[in-house]
Amino acid sequence: MKVILSCNTPLGTGGQGACLANAALGLQELGDLTVFCSGEEKPQTSFSVYPLGHSQWSHRLLATPVLRRRNDLAVLLSDLYFDNQVSKHLKSQECDLIMGVAGQTNLGFKAAKQKGAKAWLYCLNNYLPFMQQQIQQEIKSLSDPTVATMNPIMLHRFSQECQQADLIVVLSKVAKQTFVDAGFASEKVAVLTPFVDTNRFHPTPKRDEVFRVLYVGTIEPRKGVPYLVNAFLKADIPNSELLIVGGTSTRALRIFMENTLSQNSHIKQEFWNFNQTDPREVFGKCSVLVLPSVEDGFGLVALEAMACGLPVIVTSQCGAADVVEDGINGFVIPPRDIPTLTEKLQFLAENQAICAEMGKAARTTAEQQTQARYQQEFHQIFMHQGLLN
Repeated sequence: MKVILSCNTPLGTGGQGACLANAALGLQELGDLTVFCSGEEKPQTSFSVYPLGHSQWSHRLLATPVLRRRNDLAVLLSDLYFDNQVSKHLKSQECDLIMGVAGQTNLGFKAAKQKGAKAWLYCLNNYLPFMQQQIQQEIKSLSDPTVATMNPIMLHRFSQECQQADLIVVLSKVAKQTFVDAGFASEKVAVLTPFVDTNRFHPTPKRDEVFRVLYVGTIEPRKGVPYLVNAFLKADIPNSELLIVGGTSTRALRIFMENTLSQNSHIKQEFWNFNQTDPREVFGKCSVLVLPSVEDGFGLVALEAMACGLPVIVTSQCGAADVVEDGINGFVIPPRDIPTLTEKLQFLAENQAICAEMGKAARTTAEQQTQARYQQEFHQIFMHQGLLN
């Protein structure tokens, strides 16, 4: 069986790229795999990979000061370019199954289905209109309406992808529920939980007594970082620090971070590339990871932190809630709930022994999310779809 996997990101880079790499490792065991991705360099793999470059128009838009804030348009142009390239390759490429990332694969689906192929939509977020709704709610509070939204054309393309898809694959039960709530049949949506390399991500001794709260990811409206900052300040924990790893995506959040950092010496911002450095250098000096997302298909960094022995606090609209047992290896809280987040941070700071035990339980959970388990889930999905005997 000839299988195509397509995603407009470099293989293995960032959270989306890591999920793409996970899927590739699973698919190569079930068919003759070809991966289409963005970028210029071809990684060394046991399957065929075609990097399709980047959209010049998207780059030009981001390089133009007056247009730079139209990130939605830049993303759309990039996805359109990528989708066009994939569809062109598929005209001369054998294909029995295409698995393409949501918003990036409408033309690819059409080209593949003309050959009689099955089409699986790989959605790394929640249902996109739900995601858009959550972003719009945040934008109102940020007073920055020109950024961070999804372009209407992208949402239209997503709707067409959903109609063409024989199956929608998501990363969590949380994400699946957003599709079911939107009217999709439960059997049309399959959950494929990510895994992490627990050899690369593992506990390391903490070298100081600072209660250090960690956030890792882009500082964008749907990630809820202002709620974390406010909760951390309200908690007023002695000998504590909030470490935010990542850059901002909007002008309003850049200003928010500049003001936050200038007024609070115990809040830090750092920039790390976990593809090039040992992630334990960050996780190893922290006490808890918080992912305060108002919307997140999974949030792979939560599982990475758990593998490093950290308890995690995530929201009920974050897919990583699937692997968090409340009060055992972390906490699941409502989104935008500053008082509850404040309370959980205070509890962990005041009960260091419990915090350490929760971290051990988190490591155990991460060890259960193995590549073998992921492969078994993938195999079951293929079986249910009648693609394996």
